[in-house]
Order: sequence, then C-alpha cells, then structure tokens
Amino acid sequence: MSRAAMTWVLLRKDLRIASRAKALLGVTLLFSVLCVLIFAFGFLREGTAPDEVIPGVLWVTLLFSGTVVLLRLFSADEEAGALDLLQSTATGPQPVFFSKAVLHVCFCAIVALLVLPLVMVFFDARPVGLVWVSVALVLGLVGQAVVGTLCAALLIRVQLREVLLPLVLYPTLAPLLIAGVKVTALSLAGGTTDGVLPWLTLMVVFDAVFMLVSPWLHARVMEA
Repeated sequence: MSRAAMTWVLLRKDLRIASRAKALLGVTLLFSVLCVLIFAFGFLREGTAPDEVIPGVLWVTLLFSGTVVLLRLFSADEEAGALDLLQSTATGPQPVFFSKAVLHVCFCAIVALLVLPLVMVFFDARPVGLVWVSVALVLGLVGQAVVGTLCAALLIRVQLREVLLPLVLYPTLAPLLIAGVKVTALSLAGGTTDGVLPWLTLMVVFDAVFMLVSPWLHARVMEA
C-alpha cells in the first residue's frame, strides 16, 4: 500500500472516531465562542470596538482553539495502544503524521467557519477584503496543523505536555500569526493587493518549509 493510500485509510478511521465522539468538537466550538465573547466585552466601549483589535481577536481565538484540538489529537490511538503499531507499518510514520494534520485542519476549519462570522458581528467589522482574509486563514490553518502535529507528536510521551505544547508551539508559529494578522488588518482596512501579497508570500513560504521539514523530523524521532 502506498503512503497516500495509507494516509487516506488512517484519515477515514480518525474521521469515523471523531464523528462518534463529538465531545472534542463541541468543547472546541464552545471555547472559541467564549473567547470571542470575552474579547468583545473586554474591548467594547460605548457599543463599539477599535478596528485594529479585530485581526488579533480572530487569530488568537483560532490559535487557542487549535491548541485544544492538538492536546487530544493522538489520544485515541495512544489509549488504544495502537500508536506504535501504526508508526511501524511498512509505509513508515509519515501517513500517521499527515492524517493527523489533515484531521486538525478539518476541526479548525469548522471552528473558523463559526469564529469569523462571530467576530464580524460582535465587532461590527466591515465585510471588505474577505477574499484575502479567507486565503490567509487557509494558509494559517495549514501551517498551524503541520507545526502543531509535529509538536504534539514530539511531546506525546513527555510529562506536562499540556504545559509544554504551547511553550514550544506559539514561538514557532509567531511568523505565521504575525503575517496572518497583517493580512487581515490590511484587508479589512481596504488595503491594496500590493500591501497584502508580501505577507501572503511569507505565509506560503512558512507552510512550504514546514510541510517539507515536519514529516522528516517526525519520522526521524519516531524511528529513533
């Protein structure tokens, strides 16, 4: 069986498990809604909030919600004692990595579809430049999934991994988050394509580098 076929098999298995146990998605959605509400009441002054806080609220909420998913990404396989078996198949550990990364993207895409309208409504944001915002969100979710899956896998047998995961993940994702915030801010302010493209290019480069490096690092650590 090829690695692509094995990745698809593992992804279908993970999606079936996730569809039967909806608690993780429900908790993540509730957490994201609470984050938006807390930020909204914190920044609102006389019924309005400064436009410059909208990008930060959007991306921080997605980052925190994605971390909640990461903390449980490998739990089902680990609790079933199947993780080592999956890692040692003839196709290697890469299918496990990519299936978990795609699963994380699926979870976070659902969260983003809820969070973006909530932020637009609660902060009374103007619906301009949403195409560029959507592109940035796609790139951001892919980058967060790839880096996050790598960090979660490396820390899976480490004590206090719930504490260490954000400490390792957030600094690594800083360039991607900064670029995403800049794209969102420029887009909602009606910025030009020339102003947005450099930051989108940075996000593409970040994703490309980690999509090449992360599976290799994951394989080296799992095979060690």
